[in-house]
Amino acid sequence: MRSLIRLSLFATAWLLAADASAQQPAPPAQVPDAMPFDVPYGAAITAQRAAQVVQAVIAEATKSPRNWKLAIAVVDPNGDLVYFYRMDQTQNASNNIAIGKARTAARFRRATQVFFDLMGTPAGVYASTLDPTLIASPGGIPLVEGGRVVGALGCSGASGAQDHVACSAGAATIR
Repeated sequence: MRSLIRLSLFATAWLLAADASAQQPAPPAQVPDAMPFDVPYGAAITAQRAAQVVQAVIAEATKSPRNWKLAIAVVDPNGDLVYFYRMDQTQNASNNIAIGKARTAARFRRATQVFFDLMGTPAGVYASTLDPTLIASPGGIPLVEGGRVVGALGCSGASGAQDHVACSAGAATIR
């Protein structure tokens, strides 16, 4: 009986030791000195400039043979709407999504594609807890002029990749 108890204690101790060694924390990740997406905010984009940006998006979305129907939103650095355009026959849900993409891009100073990519990783499960209005779908791009965020552009209505391509054309008009 004693040998059975000793064997049982030895087996338990061995299993606990093996489990403890398997659960050793990984070494800490390297912490960069520079902060990512540290682009300062600038003066808000004007409605007139926003209209020009939207025209570039429309031109990209309607290039032959394309017929992408988009809702297009331009917001200021705070994420407040400056200009909105909805192409004919754009799906109804796209209005608020375009505004949300633009707002996310402005407030977080990064393209919404970054959140889309992050959500596909195990570490990305927390992203939706950052802000209940965060949109993690391609098609939201900050507008950076002179090294400062002056607003953001959001497109919705086509696929995420198509939204991103159209928005990129509009964002390229700002430098």
